[in-house]
Amino acid sequence: MAKLAAILGKTVYLDTNIFIYTVEGYAPEEAFLRELLAALEDGRFTAITSELSLAEVLVKPLELGNEAVATAYAELLTSSDRLAVLPVDRAILVEAARQRAALGTRMPDAIHVATAVAGGCELFLTNDRPLKLPSGLTKELLE
Repeated sequence: MAKLAAILGKTVYLDTNIFIYTVEGYAPEEAFLRELLAALEDGRFTAITSELSLAEVLVKPLELGNEAVATAYAELLTSSDRLAVLPVDRAILVEAARQRAALGTRMPDAIHVATAVAGGCELFLTNDRPLKLPSGLTKELLE
């Protein structure tokens, strides 16, 4: 279970599910997610994600015609001084192939892992229990 103390002062990769829970709500972790965003806004840790996160979070709102939620995601997943949204470029794709070969993960997960590695992340905040990570990158689960 994620504890804010484990995150503070670190470079943290925020997986797609963190954004979904933040925007659309996730009652079991609502208080923690509020604290997490407040800590991010205060600059108490550095956050990184992939542009792939934007593509993943937009699917359901677009299917449902929910432009308000799609807009909320687009605004949230914009690079700022608090959150770096890294592009899926050639270097990330090559690293993703390496990660997929080494870990046996699906390509989207490998892209997230490669982005975390490229961003120098120490922690990977997710709710994806089966996700495999390379050594040097620690998984922090929400629950």
